[in-house]
Amino acid sequence: MSKQDSKAYDATRNIDQDAWFLYQTAAVPYYELCAQLCLDFAELYNGFITGHGLHGEARLDYWVSRYLSHADNIRRGIKLIQDAGDYMPMKGFLNAPATDYRGLVEQPLGWMTTAQRKCWDEAFDRLSTACATGATTLRNNEWCGQYWLERDRHKHEYELVDRDDGHTGDLKDFIQSLAQQRLIVPPASYPHHHVKTAAGVSPGTPCPQTGVWVPSQWLQGARDFSLAFCVQGRPMQPAFQLRIGKPYDILANYDLPEDDDADSGLITTLETTAVDTTWFFVEQPKAQQAASDDLRHLRCEANEPCPRSGYWLTPAKTTARRYFRAGETMPDVASDYGATIWQWDVNQLDPKL
Repeated sequence: MSKQDSKAYDATRNIDQDAWFLYQTAAVPYYELCAQLCLDFAELYNGFITGHGLHGEARLDYWVSRYLSHADNIRRGIKLIQDAGDYMPMKGFLNAPATDYRGLVEQPLGWMTTAQRKCWDEAFDRLSTACATGATTLRNNEWCGQYWLERDRHKHEYELVDRDDGHTGDLKDFIQSLAQQRLIVPPASYPHHHVKTAAGVSPGTPCPQTGVWVPSQWLQGARDFSLAFCVQGRPMQPAFQLRIGKPYDILANYDLPEDDDADSGLITTLETTAVDTTWFFVEQPKAQQAASDDLRHLRCEANEPCPRSGYWLTPAKTTARRYFRAGETMPDVASDYGATIWQWDVNQLDPKL
């Protein structure tokens, strides 16, 4: 698609919003949540298999074990980050559970009840979204900087040089979607993120500090660029300039009734072009870091004392979100799920009346 077919990207942007999001989805508590969601899905699936007496059938048990392994791998990735600052294995560990859907649904699933399948789908959608989001935050660290260094060799290959594989454009709607799935909790107002402008870094050079970086174009008033989460030692990526692509109809090749909405299949994509820049480090507010460290994903089995006052929920019943006081006995919920495991809800807001 040519530049003539696209138009300028002029969305209102908020550097504090985007920096907060990138730091949030590259934090250890977020990775712990992803691991816990994989474990919860495995336990849910295993409970359904047990209830129907289907252990040993097809490859159902294999997929339970696989998601237990995904949880273990993510926790190994956390250890690598904490001990050596190595984030790159985590990208693969997060990508795997999000892309295993095809193998899962190739197994016979018609034995589940309607309620069980709904619960199964919701649990997988939540873990898939969480893991894919975390992987996307890290993805540009893998090759973008190297491709920029080799851009003359790849100048005719859009896929290698100009494509932004990270979080592109304004993130407001995406943040709201993740909040609705109880994966992150946006603050009432985003904290100020100080930009260190004393020293800049060029694309292709080793990143001197892990964290969020902003391109110089943004500081000069341009908003058609994205921030980036960069990992120390990895080649810095180029800046990616945004344009709004020409809408196209994804249903154009389908024979649809004449009375169908003519615009129902129209989608608009964001185009990106890699450009030179100077990157500046965006500091994470200490208050955000402390709050992030405190939001670890707590779990408590039924009939055990509640470890922390607040709102809890259980996959045993999707409508079972309740407020418990510390020390209160967590109740058992009768369902097809099996054992009742209560989980700390990352969204601690009171329910709307």
